Amino acid sequence: MMAGCSISSLSWQGRLLALVCLAVLAGCVGVPATDAVVNASTPLEITEQEIHAADGRRLLHIDEVPGGIRVDAEHEFGASGRFTDAALSPDGGWLAVTTDGAAHGGGWLLVLASRELIPAAFQYGGIVTLGPWRDDGRYVVFVQEGPVPNRILVVVDREGHGDTVSDNSRWVRLPVHDEGVPPETEYHALEWHAETLLFEVDGARYRYDPGSAEITTAD
Repeated sequence: MMAGCSISSLSWQGRLLALVCLAVLAGCVGVPATDAVVNASTPLEITEQEIHAADGRRLLHIDEVPGGIRVDAEHEFGASGRFTDAALSPDGGWLAVTTDGAAHGGGWLLVLASRELIPAAFQYGGIVTLGPWRDDGRYVVFVQEGPVPNRILVVVDREGHGDTVSDNSRWVRLPVHDEGVPPETEYHALEWHAETLLFEVDGARYRYDPGSAEITTAD
């Protein structure tokens, strides 16, 4: 405050502002973090209930995740009882998370700037785990392990998304598996090479282009 000016001489709006400022300086009022980007090179602290950045900021609480995940326009299942994993996009602006419910697994994308939570993956009677982000942060892989048993991959594009898992995720499947992945078949995401995903199925390696959905054999 300026010299010679007391709180009592201010308008009621001025007095209120001054008291809030004093409370903040005294540590009585918490100031929420407003940064929309988190350093992706530092590890996250992940518990069943909360996900924190390395600097202590809480990125997401399980209560912020809807109790049901919308698989398509007609189906919704509970898959959000606890967090199982999380990973920041390379640019630090998005958070990929996986959750478990009583019987099913789910995957989500959180836009840190807007707090929008996008349904990204779902496994009925199984679990969902995380695969790698592409280096530019546009695509991320989720791994779905079902009760059949088998292991499949889905890729999610953060630049175009809808309200359901089916809107947002794209299966990575060999043409011979278009009608379904056989029991005991396992897809493994190895790494992104430039714009394509290198993955392996039963010992053979392939490349998946998320832009065209084309699959080719790896040289």
